[in-house]
Amino acid sequence: MAVRIRRAVESDMFAVYKLLRSSTLNARNLPLDARRRMFRPVWGGNEGYYGFLMEDGNEVTGFLGTLFTTREIDGQPQDFCEIHSWYVRDSHRDESLNLLLPVIGMRKRTIVNHTPTQTVYDIGARFGFKDLETGVVAFYPLPTSLGRPEYRVGNRLVPDRIDPASLRILSEHRDLRDCHHVAIEDPDGPPVYAMFKTVRRRWFEPFGRLIHTSDPAAFGRLAGRIAWRLCLRNRWQAIIANQTIFEGVPLTGVTRRVGRDVPSQFRSKTLEAHQIDQLCSQPLLQGYRLH
Repeated sequence: MAVRIRRAVESDMFAVYKLLRSSTLNARNLPLDARRRMFRPVWGGNEGYYGFLMEDGNEVTGFLGTLFTTREIDGQPQDFCEIHSWYVRDSHRDESLNLLLPVIGMRKRTIVNHTPTQTVYDIGARFGFKDLETGVVAFYPLPTSLGRPEYRVGNRLVPDRIDPASLRILSEHRDLRDCHHVAIEDPDGPPVYAMFKTVRRRWFEPFGRLIHTSDPAAFGRLAGRIAWRLCLRNRWQAIIANQTIFEGVPLTGVTRRVGRDVPSQFRSKTLEAHQIDQLCSQPLLQGYRLH
C-alpha cells in the first residue's frame, strides 16, 4: 500500500506517543501528559493540526511536529511555526523529506527548529535555513561586586514590578514547569524582568537557562551581582544564555562563551536571528531541554 502523508490532529496523539516512545530521539521518554500538550492550541496558534503523519496502511511510521504560535516582535505580530520531534522508522527513511516539504511551503511564517540534530541541520541548510543560536554564554556563580540588588521571584511578586510587555510574557508562561520569573531591581533604571528554565545536562548538573530578559544590557551589567545569588537559590551550576542577545554588551561577573555543536535554525522573510528567542517554544511546553 502506498505511503500517505497527512496532517496530524488531536485524535492522533496516542499513536504519535507510541511512535516517539520507540524512537531514537533524545526526548523519547517524555510522559504522555507532555505529549498531550503537543496536540493543544497555545500562544495564539489555532491551525487545527499539530504536525504531519506518515502512514503505511493503518500503521504510523513517521511524524514531524509543528507548533504554531503568534508573537509580538518589536511591536508587530509575527506568525511562527516551530518544527520538532521529526522521526521516521528505518523502513521508511527514504520517505522522510515528504514530512518536511509541507512546512517548507509555508512562506508567510517564520519557521524555527530549536533542537536539530546534525543531519536535520544539514537538511535545513539546503532549504535556506540560517543559523539562529550558534553558542551560549555561561554566567558562573562567583560574586565580583559587593552590591546586592534586590530581586523578586514568582508569579505573585513579580507582576507589580515589570512593564506591560514583560507582564504579557509572564502571563503566557506562568504555568510551565521549571520556569522561574524574576524582577531584578536596577539602581540605574527600571526593574529588569528575566525568565529562566531549569535544565539538566545530566541529572546531577542543573543549569538556569535564561530564556528572555527585558533588557540584555542591564542584565549584563547586573550579572556579576545577581547571577551567584540566583544560582545559590535554585542550585544551578551556572546561568546559560544565547550569546546573540549579548553581542556588543559588556558583561560583568565570571563568564565564558561556548559554541553549540549544532546551531538552532530559522527561516524568515521578516525577522533576523537577534529578534528570535526561545519564548513560546516546544522545549518549554513539553519540558525537554534546549541544547
